[in-house]
Amino acid sequence: MSEKKLEIAVYGKGGIGKSTICADLSAALAERGRKVLQIGCDPKHDSTRLLMGGKMLPTVLEYLRDTPAEETKLSEVLGKGYMGIGCIEAGGPKPGIGCAGRGIISAFEYLDRKRVKENYDIITYDVLGDVVCGGFAVPIRREYADAIFLVTSGEFMALYAANNILRGVRNFDGSLHKRVAGIIFNRRMVAGEEERVQRFAEAVKLPICAVVPRSDLFARAEEEKRTVMELNIPGEERKVFEDLAALVDGDLPLYEALPLEDEELEAIVLEGEKRKEKQPLSLDALKSCEECGLCEEQEAESPKLPSSRLPLYGCAFNGAATAAVHLTDGIVIAHSPKSCSFYTWQNISAPGRRNLFSRGILMPSAISPNFETTQINDHDVVFGAIDKLRSAVKEAMDKRPGAVVVISSCVSGIIGDDVLSAEDMSTDDIPVIVIPADGDISGDYMHGIEMCQRKIGERLIQKGLPKKAMTVNLIGEVGVNNNKDINYETIKRLLGDMGISISCRFLGDATADEIRGLTAAPLNILASESPDNMKLKAWLEEEYGCDFFSHCLPVGYSATEEFLSDIAEYFGCSEKVEAVLEAEREKFFSEIERLKPLLEGKKVVINTINADVDWLLDTAEKAGVDFAWIGVLNYLRQELRVTSDPARKEKIHEIKSRDEVFKAIEEMKPDLVITNYTETLKDKAFITDSLPMTQKVGFNSGIDVLDRWALLLENRREGEWTNDRVYFEKYFS
Repeated sequence: MSEKKLEIAVYGKGGIGKSTICADLSAALAERGRKVLQIGCDPKHDSTRLLMGGKMLPTVLEYLRDTPAEETKLSEVLGKGYMGIGCIEAGGPKPGIGCAGRGIISAFEYLDRKRVKENYDIITYDVLGDVVCGGFAVPIRREYADAIFLVTSGEFMALYAANNILRGVRNFDGSLHKRVAGIIFNRRMVAGEEERVQRFAEAVKLPICAVVPRSDLFARAEEEKRTVMELNIPGEERKVFEDLAALVDGDLPLYEALPLEDEELEAIVLEGEKRKEKQPLSLDALKSCEECGLCEEQEAESPKLPSSRLPLYGCAFNGAATAAVHLTDGIVIAHSPKSCSFYTWQNISAPGRRNLFSRGILMPSAISPNFETTQINDHDVVFGAIDKLRSAVKEAMDKRPGAVVVISSCVSGIIGDDVLSAEDMSTDDIPVIVIPADGDISGDYMHGIEMCQRKIGERLIQKGLPKKAMTVNLIGEVGVNNNKDINYETIKRLLGDMGISISCRFLGDATADEIRGLTAAPLNILASESPDNMKLKAWLEEEYGCDFFSHCLPVGYSATEEFLSDIAEYFGCSEKVEAVLEAEREKFFSEIERLKPLLEGKKVVINTINADVDWLLDTAEKAGVDFAWIGVLNYLRQELRVTSDPARKEKIHEIKSRDEVFKAIEEMKPDLVITNYTETLKDKAFITDSLPMTQKVGFNSGIDVLDRWALLLENRREGEWTNDRVYFEKYFS
């Protein structure tokens, strides 16, 4: 008896007897002492019924639909049948709704996450009658099936289905792999069937591994809700499966998939002709480029990029693309329709264009992202678009980028394109990195960013490199962020003044080689302590042994002073930091003195979410600002963390509704209201401004905000903050 692990896919026309044959084969293998798992891949979900004594198992898809992800248990969908055989039914959507093939993919992904196969020697897949779409072709992908059996009778449509299955296998394997085990002939007792099956088998060069007799014993087993093997009645019926199990359990020979053309199939099966050897295609038969015109058609259809800005929020595809474009020498290919790609292009480029137009700041990765698309269309949805993707990858690799990153969308996920196969196109110097985001199927925007970071990291980061002195990495910068590059230049300057250089920004504008060398830097600095960054930190620590600084990027005077002092101590350059601090201290207090006459005594009300604003309060109080009331909308119900100063905490109020803000404004009569909900404030007797979503780092974080307040207050008589003339003169003069 063999001890090898083996995964077997059993395919054939609907109603041909696959489920009965698959169940009896599983039972025969179990009787040989193998630990068997049978997975039914038909929406009818009756593959394992005979193994379970007639019991219908809940399907994986039903269970996933009705159960929160964090509460799922494999035991709820894994049954224990005859001889301890594991039984699972993938299931499918309601008829006419959704994509059953995509359902198979989702079920398989869940089972892979739960590592269901680890406790079994042999896995059998009982799959819907034909390879009708990419989803139902999943079991014959190389990461699943080691061997494939074709179940057929002598009827033409059964043989037609078997031939289609060979086409599916051929599409995956080409001529490089041999995974077809042979034909299981299920007799129907129709005239001439043995001759037709024999001619088909000879034409496709496959053996007939088993001949299942037409027998009432199968009907009897069906009535008793058991397999023929479980009936344990000696005879031809039982011996067929014993012999087949012995073949599988031994040194099972495998063959190349050699499907027939439709005309060949009909001629060979129905008319008894022999298969003819194909002649090479004559060059005279090929169309010239002028006759084809395909390139010109595609160029004419190339869309013009829209210019309007769209919201930040999006799906995992959107998030992954936003992160991937910061691989500056890479090419990102969106395997998606045009609309998905250009929505994402807008999301990436809008902040860069706005910064350029309003501040004159150039952000190349945002203004002109290295972003392309396969432009999946209706035809691709029906017939698949993997060839289009592979063509796009080849064109990208011809440009010699540092890497090619492929990101899948909802559509490519639903149609079951095997996007991961594009990684086979990698070369020694150009990796192809596939991120199977599948649009919003795999998660939201932040899930996409996380997937992108990890996939690029796994493919590029080299472990255990020798340390390079006086270098750091920046980790977890926000991709779509007006201040990202400003913050980078600020921290680069401050560290550079102490002789410390930034080796890699992961993942924020870095080359493939810079990412490869990430572990050479002895210290890593988080951009912020957001939940997503903390997950990224934990992963880099565990997988690559990265050491992280005790501070994230500093916001405000006090935090920056402490940050620089501590990092100087880490690198042993404390003598250099004093000069840096003295120069920054002088500039900072000079700015405070400039702002004091404009802000001293001004009363301010703040309405914020539960986020630290000490950096702002510190600076504003030095300029004489009076914070009369601070309201916190604590929608996450966390411990209040707006300030660490006990004196300020007395002014903090946890608000339940916006009416409390209106009441505070009415009582305090402030000069300025700071809130991110300006549209809800009805009283125009005061000026409103918003807190920045992502703060500038460094000593002047608060100074920049106060400078804006001073500008607003100084010009309140000229139309308050709705008058754009002041800003136009400031930024464009």
